[in-house]
Amino acid sequence: MKLLTCLTIVIVLGFTPAKSEQFTIVTYNVEHLFDADGVAVYDDLEETDKPNSYSPRHLLGKLRSIGDTLKSFNDGQGPEVVAFNEFEIDFTPDSQITDFDEFLQSYQQTTVEKMLTTELNDEIRGLPVEALLLKHLADEGMGPYQVAIGADQPVVDAERQKAHKNAVFTKFPIQNVRSHSTTQARDILEVELEVEGHPLLVFVNHWKSGASSAESESARRDNARVVRHRLQEVFRNNPSADVVVTGDFNSVYNQSQAFPYMGKTALNDVLGSGGSEVSVATGHGYSLYNLWYELPHDERKSDHHQGKWGTLMQTMISPGLYDYRGVQYVDNSFGPVVLPGINVRTPLRLSRRWTNAGSGSGASDHFPVAARFRVVSENNPGKRLAIKHPGVPDKIYKPLRVAYETIKPEQVPEFTSAMAATPAKHVGEIFRVKGAVVNLKPVTIEVNGYNFQLWSWDVNLRKRLQQAPKGALVELVGELTLHRGRWQFILQHQSWLLAGQSQND
Repeated sequence: MKLLTCLTIVIVLGFTPAKSEQFTIVTYNVEHLFDADGVAVYDDLEETDKPNSYSPRHLLGKLRSIGDTLKSFNDGQGPEVVAFNEFEIDFTPDSQITDFDEFLQSYQQTTVEKMLTTELNDEIRGLPVEALLLKHLADEGMGPYQVAIGADQPVVDAERQKAHKNAVFTKFPIQNVRSHSTTQARDILEVELEVEGHPLLVFVNHWKSGASSAESESARRDNARVVRHRLQEVFRNNPSADVVVTGDFNSVYNQSQAFPYMGKTALNDVLGSGGSEVSVATGHGYSLYNLWYELPHDERKSDHHQGKWGTLMQTMISPGLYDYRGVQYVDNSFGPVVLPGINVRTPLRLSRRWTNAGSGSGASDHFPVAARFRVVSENNPGKRLAIKHPGVPDKIYKPLRVAYETIKPEQVPEFTSAMAATPAKHVGEIFRVKGAVVNLKPVTIEVNGYNFQLWSWDVNLRKRLQQAPKGALVELVGELTLHRGRWQFILQHQSWLLAGQSQND
């Protein structure tokens, strides 16, 4: 394992350590927070002359969305600790930031909104996203935060693209930062915080993508071994260490049950994430309780894909967080951060993912997750927290499906001509749609003079769509999305195809 010491420990102007009866750790995949220099690994995040390309105004929209989400904590003052995924690794570091205190002072007379619009220049374009987000949160009255950043370097080759890094924003003093390199994934960011005089270790993960892929599980096993090796060192030195392991694991909380064909899984078998809260709460040393087990099965949702809910965003805690010394977990305080009007849309409360369409809109394809903690006054590691409703492992695997079939056509609005003319304003919304088939490869319908492709993850439904004759009138319920620069309606269930007939009938 290669170990790098990350030197990015940032002291923020006017920093005063947080102190409160309870504090919150939020874990947030912000979905491609890229800077304003117009250079990126991904085509859709470069600033080009193509429609819907990424621009400084899109970045501003993303910063506002992140700010709105974090303002939901502590009466608008923001959470005490935020573990971030998907900050851009700076490919063109034109504006180096080595002192964020000085950075905030130099821009204190302006705002991020002005910096990314009327005051935009080459220096601002080159600023790293962590600087711009830090400034925006300060503009909104959140913080002050210290910042730790993973030591990742950009990688672009035939087999791999490395574009993201992890970060921690914290109101507590940072004592130490390490960045652990991984196989085909982002560095694991390890941050030691001082919480009212007590150490708290936070590990921020973003493992190899492809939760259901046995091929990519091999890389995730390597990712998990990096974390496990370091945790073994930590617990050998202090079996009662207070440790939070969090991030986007690109695995579901019960990966070994959900995908038995994988054999040994990274999350459950290598890392050792488990669902027996009592055994962790009464134990010592290496043991991790996955907080998703606190919630009822039908509330375990941080993301969705192909009609199924997932739990890629996770937080795990060590036995030390159940004792009466230092930091302690607040029982049953974990859950996804679901904010109507901010990061959730549609009747099914799906995540409101970001889109570059038009001027940009949305939030992220993952809900953040949050958990609360406190500092206990006793110094009694032998005393343990009394647990109400302790979590237990699932006896059987039961996939949680998005209940698309429950949507009734009369519950959703009609897709009007005004909406067809301005689809960027309605990405992710579900509509009742009528149109005539104008193309078969791919199936495309004309709605009020505008063309929209049709798609379904359901193979049988997709075949039915492909059998529609050119000129047929169709009526459907569809979710409006943008795919490779083209607008489409996704039919998520068989019941969403309402009618189809030839214009000559």
